[in-house]
Amino acid sequence: MSNERTIQTIEYKDFSLKVHDQAALHGQVIKAQLELTYRCNLHCRHCYTDPYNSKEFFPRELTTAEIYRLLDEMRNLGIIWLNLTGGDIFMHPDFFEIYERAHSLGFLMQLYTNGTLFTKAVIERLQTHLPFTIDISCHSIDEARFDWFTQVPGSYRAFMRGIDLLKRSGMPYDLKASAMNWNEDDLTAIQQFAERNARPLHISPYLAPRLNGDTSSLAFRQEPDAIVAREFPQPPSSTDPPCAISPTETATPTNRLFRCGCGTDTIHISAWGELGTCTQQYLDRRSLRTMSLNDAISTVFQSAHARRYHTDSPCRTCTIHTLCDKKPTEAQWECGSAESPIPYHCDVALARAERANGRPLIHPLAQAHRMGLIDIDKGPRDHLSMSTI
Repeated sequence: MSNERTIQTIEYKDFSLKVHDQAALHGQVIKAQLELTYRCNLHCRHCYTDPYNSKEFFPRELTTAEIYRLLDEMRNLGIIWLNLTGGDIFMHPDFFEIYERAHSLGFLMQLYTNGTLFTKAVIERLQTHLPFTIDISCHSIDEARFDWFTQVPGSYRAFMRGIDLLKRSGMPYDLKASAMNWNEDDLTAIQQFAERNARPLHISPYLAPRLNGDTSSLAFRQEPDAIVAREFPQPPSSTDPPCAISPTETATPTNRLFRCGCGTDTIHISAWGELGTCTQQYLDRRSLRTMSLNDAISTVFQSAHARRYHTDSPCRTCTIHTLCDKKPTEAQWECGSAESPIPYHCDVALARAERANGRPLIHPLAQAHRMGLIDIDKGPRDHLSMSTI
């Protein structure tokens, strides 16, 4: 009689759904994003971490020993997916030691990189401990425009060499692109490039302020109509006059400040060891140099759950907030208050709602404008300028 045992297999999508359902049921953290370093060989004009891509800041970053400790704590908490990002991960002097240790602990490893630092040696070492996914940023398929954006001559050619090495290796990788006002005409070419390489492509219009509070990167935002034209290719089917959105078509207003998934199953750890609920949540963080991972998670999650709107911000009663990309930290840096609406995101949310409903709708800031709480320069669909709220 054979003693061999058959190990039951399961489709990844079913495994992922099961894990997420269990995490929601038991309030468990299952995903972590760890910024290994703010070092990068490029200086992309939209990059939120680039202000700290300078040698005077590198000593603040977690040591390799501190990262090892955090990996052990993550494993003990039952975290499954671990995303390593930066900066660029391959700029960390101990990247492979950290990566291989994390891999040996059983994490499903997700790597974010700009793709310009791949060499044959890097590929061969990754093949000995295969990552779950590799996500590579693609800004343009035009060499001059790519190099202009990264501010590093030769970066496009390095990117293309990296893609070629990955393609030959057979390792899994995806492409991602930020949709911006300067590369709108490049997005179709980027899509075609991804199709030629038989790779998935994710395009996002979201741009974040820089970690030092500088909002100059937001100058590259796309116009709302351009975003919606890509997200909803079919035009509205009605020319009805403006109307309020009915309750059945929208989300119920809530006074919770964090209306997204913050404080559920995901954590973010900065290169300086500060834990938050997501990449762009800096209203309340805890240092993992002074707190255990478990205690820090409990503290920041409770804070995110407890935060409420206390002013008469239009966000408090907005019924299309599920279509809005506003993040409280971004509102703090861009508008001076975490409770403030971000006019640009209001415009985008309205454009999405109008396209989805097939008719014009009343701008979410219209009532505030009538009450004199905000100024609308050229009408409800143009950019708005904030006064005091």
